[in-house]
Amino acid sequence: MDMKIKAKLTLSLLASLALAACGGGGGGGDGGNSAAAPSAGSASAPAVASAPAPASAPASSSSLSGEQLPSLSSPQSGSAAATGNGVEGIWTSQFGIDKTTALVDPQGNISYLNTVGGIGLSEFFGVIAAGAPNWTLTSGTAFIGGFYYPTTSGSGTFVNNQTFTGSYVENSNTVNLSWNYDAANALAVTQSSVAGTWAETGSSLTIANDGTLSGTLSNCPVSGTLLLATPSSSKNLYTLNVTGTTASCTLKSGATYTGNAAITFLPITGSNLYVRTIFFMIKTATNDTVAYGQLTKQ
Repeated sequence: MDMKIKAKLTLSLLASLALAACGGGGGGGDGGNSAAAPSAGSASAPAVASAPAPASAPASSSSLSGEQLPSLSSPQSGSAAATGNGVEGIWTSQFGIDKTTALVDPQGNISYLNTVGGIGLSEFFGVIAAGAPNWTLTSGTAFIGGFYYPTTSGSGTFVNNQTFTGSYVENSNTVNLSWNYDAANALAVTQSSVAGTWAETGSSLTIANDGTLSGTLSNCPVSGTLLLATPSSSKNLYTLNVTGTTASCTLKSGATYTGNAAITFLPITGSNLYVRTIFFMIKTATNDTVAYGQLTKQ
């Protein structure tokens, strides 16, 4: 049975510094990976709220302050790589301009975004149960071309802080996953690590030291919080909750959008240094709106 369900809108909030950046390894297609596309005519094109993203931050920007990537071989004290459960954290894969970025939080909430040249093609939100070396998908929803599809039969294996592989079924198609543990997991953070203003064209969030925030996403005013997924920890995983404040915007007043976020790194062109960004994926509980993006520290 065709399980496609129309989603009202998929917001593309990718920053001009976003997801065509170098990094990761392995994968492509619908799961960051390989999968058959939905049947012809089954889905409409998603709305795009920003321009395609270049592969890296421009070296000419005087506002960029670069740093070396944290090291997975010598992770910072308290980081997810040093103290996590082996599966929680940031996972990535990349073949050419095809990239997948995935987030797994300590409760097993998993989300990932597939892009080609910085343009979002599909999104996924779900829940896994993990016990090394195995994981099982307990629930999931895939968003493709303005529709969402319930998922089934997901399972696979992971090597702590190294690889995450497996598959699941969406719309009668098998989606294969193959991701690598990202260097950003070696970064130790605090709640105030995300304080300040993070922005790209059409989107800007100003975050206080306690995690409260206000600003705009895709030109829609929002307020909310960005809080450590594990309170008082140093692991680089956050929970983003925002509420729209304008009835006429896509992110409507009164509606709440929730999901995971993390500090990720974008290479500076012509340099071996990187800039920090906040990568996030959020949605409504009713699956009618999905938003994702990558905002750069100002």
